[in-house]
Amino acid sequence: MKCRACIALLSAVAIFLLLSNPTVAAVYEASTLHNAVARSETVLDLFFERWERIHNMDLYFDWFGKINWVQGFHVNSVNRGNGEKQAVDMRLVRAYGSLTVNIPVIGGYGKEDIKKRLRYGTGKYAELEDPEGKQKEEGGYVKPKNLILGFTATGFHYGLTRQGTVNRGAAGEETFTDYKYTQFFDDIFAASLLYRPYFHIHIGTVLSRQFEPRDDGTMSYSNPTESSNRYFVASNLLSFLNLNATTRKNEMESLSVGIIVNEIAGFVNKKMGDSYPQLSITYKQLNLFNDRLYDPVWVKSYYISGTSIPKSSTMSDSEREEAKLYTLSVGLKGFIGDYFFIDLLAEAQKPGADLVSRLTKSKINYAVWRDLRAMAGYNFLGPRINQGEMLLASLGMSRFWDPAIPIHRSSGTSYHVYGGIFKLEGRTFIFDIPFGMELLVSRNFSPELRRMVETVDKWVYEGSFNMSF
Repeated sequence: MKCRACIALLSAVAIFLLLSNPTVAAVYEASTLHNAVARSETVLDLFFERWERIHNMDLYFDWFGKINWVQGFHVNSVNRGNGEKQAVDMRLVRAYGSLTVNIPVIGGYGKEDIKKRLRYGTGKYAELEDPEGKQKEEGGYVKPKNLILGFTATGFHYGLTRQGTVNRGAAGEETFTDYKYTQFFDDIFAASLLYRPYFHIHIGTVLSRQFEPRDDGTMSYSNPTESSNRYFVASNLLSFLNLNATTRKNEMESLSVGIIVNEIAGFVNKKMGDSYPQLSITYKQLNLFNDRLYDPVWVKSYYISGTSIPKSSTMSDSEREEAKLYTLSVGLKGFIGDYFFIDLLAEAQKPGADLVSRLTKSKINYAVWRDLRAMAGYNFLGPRINQGEMLLASLGMSRFWDPAIPIHRSSGTSYHVYGGIFKLEGRTFIFDIPFGMELLVSRNFSPELRRMVETVDKWVYEGSFNMSF
């Protein structure tokens, strides 16, 4: 009864937040949406997020869907009657889907019952070890017990739409959807080889496409106005060392190196490695700034290199300058016992060159900390998490810094913003098939701003569903 009362209370809180009226936001000008480099990082982060679960729970199949709404966009649009610009109320909808299928080539994850195999804390290749944690003779590097080939297809769609009605007289009113802004699609197709627990590798491509609306506001998805293709490699060695890279046109666009400290500790003491939340350290470099139309900054100077001519969005590609963003982060994430969950992150940053604000035309003093956030959650099902079931409610807060924040925020001129989140996550078995769901509402929470800084000072609502076994 206590558990049911808690669930009812949490549901009431979530409904209250979802029904809250969004505040009026600044008129929309694109930043993240038109930056294909930032969008590819977003869709790859979601790809890695799903594969973290796949690795941790030894999944053969994972299907995941997510839809995300952001209210309160006010887009500059030209009034064809008087030729003047005016703000139009729009809705941003982001839809994400992912499908992964893993095929055992040698061995597999064992013949245990699904509920037993998908327990929290499994996925540590127990078939290679005896109860004392020593490796069995039939395991080893030459004769793996767990060689698996995987395939993943992932898609992310961003769209700004406006709904309206047309009066058909005696036929009544008809609702229409007006695509008043560019639509963006980012897709991943990847192949994976898992030689567990010694290494895994993902090789794939990121396809980014951009579509413009017709004059009547409708869309045609047969001919993209812009299209780009990136290739990525993501690998893990001995469960503790992550190496990820993305390239485009023979140029490395991003690089990430991460260390999972728990796995290193597990080589010394297996219990010490498995008993605590996961501690990770990650270094990244990203070719984020490139003097393009929707960048919030100019690279190095307000003037074209070697001249006194101000930079503009129409300058030639040879006149554009580029700069990387370097980051170093420390994260701590996982359960403490059966009831309590934490997710902590601190990320420092440094640009590879001076950056000039397009708003003030002066050099930006880049802050040391890009992202500081903390989440804490409580699992109301307690020990049932050991059978793969949970009901986790989490609250979090963050501080995020980005040079585009002053452009998109409702008020103020600072480059940082504080935010928060409420999230309800559940997992259970229906007819012995595992299903999961997640509901969240947030405002200025850093993971959302990392994905799309235009959501600053706006309410974000999200629902997701997954089936995996």
